[in-house]
Amino acid sequence: MKGIVLKIKSPKNFHNRKNNITYFIKRYGIFAMFLISILVGFILGIYFGVNTDLEFKKSFDFLFPTDFTSRASLDYLGVFSCNFAPIFIFFVAIFLLGFCPWGNGLTPLVTMFKGFGMGLSLTTLCSISGLKGFGFFLLAMIPGFFVSSASLALQGEKTFHLSANVFKVIIKKENISLELREFVEDSATCLFIAMVGSVVDSVLFLLLYFHFFNI
Repeated sequence: MKGIVLKIKSPKNFHNRKNNITYFIKRYGIFAMFLISILVGFILGIYFGVNTDLEFKKSFDFLFPTDFTSRASLDYLGVFSCNFAPIFIFFVAIFLLGFCPWGNGLTPLVTMFKGFGMGLSLTTLCSISGLKGFGFFLLAMIPGFFVSSASLALQGEKTFHLSANVFKVIIKKENISLELREFVEDSATCLFIAMVGSVVDSVLFLLLYFHFFNI
């Protein structure tokens, strides 16, 4: 009597989904990690801002938008400078970390600090004008914050790969190409995206501050 052998095939759709998830993690996992670090920083910034007085939060205005009255008195170029200068500082910090073998560990802290600042900005607006300040944050600051965060996360991804290669060259003594030219070109693109985010942030700030909320 011959035995009956049952051969169960795994559905193709299951393998396709598994392959898609694996591809997504490999392709976008590092980028997503930096976005998550910004989100974590944002939550921490809200927690810190809720338990901090307004004047102390305004002292951080050189890094984050917290002194809105002073910014509103500036012209467009002044507001743009105030918005872009902190982003540029974060960008340069992330860029330079790419040349360090320990940059992978420090870069997420920089992006987290960016999110922390926006959480601080939100609590400052809510302290000044309550729900009106919250609405101003959603309409005037979230779009620019989204663009600038995406640019820093992209730069963080490029830095992560370069720093990993620097680690292999310096610590492990591996002979690999660092592809510095590609890194600089990609960084220039990220910086341009950050500049666009600052333009959007500045335009929306001036329009909505005076014509809608008058905070």
